[in-house]
Amino acid sequence: MPCASVSCNTTSAVRSQARRETVLFLHGSLGNGDGWQRTVAAVQPSYRCLTPDLIGYGASMRWPNGVRFTLAAERLALEPLLACCADTFHLVGYSYGGVVALDLALAHPNRVRTLTLIEPVLFNILCEAGNERAFQQFAHARDDFAAALARGPAEHALRSFLDFWSGHGAWDKLLADVRADMLGAVDKVVLDWEASFAFAPSRQSLEALGSRTLLLRGDRSPPGMLELVDTLHALMPGSTRCVIAGANHLLPMTRPADVTQAIRLHLHAGGERPLL
Repeated sequence: MPCASVSCNTTSAVRSQARRETVLFLHGSLGNGDGWQRTVAAVQPSYRCLTPDLIGYGASMRWPNGVRFTLAAERLALEPLLACCADTFHLVGYSYGGVVALDLALAHPNRVRTLTLIEPVLFNILCEAGNERAFQQFAHARDDFAAALARGPAEHALRSFLDFWSGHGAWDKLLADVRADMLGAVDKVVLDWEASFAFAPSRQSLEALGSRTLLLRGDRSPPGMLELVDTLHALMPGSTRCVIAGANHLLPMTRPADVTQAIRLHLHAGGERPLL
């Protein structure tokens, strides 16, 4: 799969008319559906695009205190959107939205034409592959974030969170209104961590999605994420892995043109592939 400025290798809200194939875009923690605007602008001439806000973000509902949270809650909130789709649809998920997308794909495997996962936080795949060291990197980051949030102020927790994922100083580079939005949704991040760590799909279920899956990562993301994506690529025969040079975990925001190009090529290839 050719991608300009991207290296690739392969292993063995409603915005247009219903006649077009549907693409469901799922954002990451602390984001919202508006984060996909530049990608949607490039994709929607050919596809019908849905960019919902996940639970606790943007205009979506907040999760009630004291109620157990799992990825199933995200899936159940999203499934009504799919009632207006044709029999099949495309899925794109970034970071936390990547594991939500994968859970949704596993629940509807016969309806998913393509699956694009951008640095999905599927932490348990590292344990499955015996990479305890990388797994513990994420576990420590989760625990450090929860401890910092409990101590307060929340800005300190978010500063360390952004620094872990995107490099030193990432928080300070954000616009004031973006930081304010993140502070308003900070409690949901704890639930995102918990739900992501609890998600452990089987190898067999992942293998079944391999030929339809694009795995996209930067080369300057946390080392554990580089290993996670590469491990997932090896466990999903037929998947395509694309690496965006010079990009970190914030690649949909910092490198939208490259991310969009990779997604568009994958959607086009999936549209030509016979249904399973």
